[in-house]
Amino acid sequence: MIKLSDSLGVVNDLELENVVPKSIWDKISEFTSTWIGGIVVTAVFIAIVIVLALFLVRIINHAFKRTVDKMLAEKNPAATAFAYLRYLALAGIYFAAIAIIVSNIPWLASGMNTLFAAGGVLAVVVGLASQQAMGSMVSGAMILAFKPFVIGDVINVVSNNVMGTVEEITLRHTIIRTVENKRVIIPNDAMNSAIIENANYAETKVCLMLDIGITYESDISHAMQIMRDEIINHPTYYDNRTEEDIKNGAPAVVVRVQELADSAVIIRAQLWAKDNATAFPMRSDLLKSIKERCENEGVDIAYPHIVVMNKIS
Repeated sequence: MIKLSDSLGVVNDLELENVVPKSIWDKISEFTSTWIGGIVVTAVFIAIVIVLALFLVRIINHAFKRTVDKMLAEKNPAATAFAYLRYLALAGIYFAAIAIIVSNIPWLASGMNTLFAAGGVLAVVVGLASQQAMGSMVSGAMILAFKPFVIGDVINVVSNNVMGTVEEITLRHTIIRTVENKRVIIPNDAMNSAIIENANYAETKVCLMLDIGITYESDISHAMQIMRDEIINHPTYYDNRTEEDIKNGAPAVVVRVQELADSAVIIRAQLWAKDNATAFPMRSDLLKSIKERCENEGVDIAYPHIVVMNKIS
């Protein structure tokens, strides 16, 4: 025997199902179970993965750049390795994003599985295609390990005839900023095997040679003293003498007669500077000041002369 209350309850439930609309989640669930809904869900998921990956890339780039700039300002030798680590982190994010996207596209995932099934052939093809890229990555790691140069060093790549400041070391290449403010990009495998002259290796002080040619009629001792005075009085000249050298009376500037040339007596002075950035401007300043003082004090700067003689037959 059916109770009246039970009958009323069934009727009420049926009426509620017909009157009360389905929830939004139920509708979404029904839509996603369709073919078109599956495509939309996959597209939305891929878009979220891409946006999240780009957001992480931006955050990591900003964080690493601030940290590297601070380390370079403090002359921290670990700045180069930290800058290189940034590219490894970015590569990891991109690889993870691509892997997630591929795994969520059924036909692409099945195609990748087929390729991986032929692992031997794929490994050979990928190995041959990426041989140079992998070589550059390994060379970059060796540069970081043995430190022939770091970011901020002034180097001369002798084999490539490139001179400038190391600006960046990526997974694939090294970027050098020249004095003309141009960027020269050299693969890491080439940098790893190149002959490099590093002005900042071990110590930063630099010694340049300054040659002045005077005429044979000029006073050599006076010219040497002019050079010595101008160099000592230059504000960026670096006194390289040790305490023992000073005690023994070693000159602050070494000036010698370098050569008795065809039309000039060549006098050479050693210019010491605290770093490469101040060495070349100092040399340019001294060339100007020494010439002006030589003109004022009767020392003639030599230059080639041609004497034309008419022979009367």
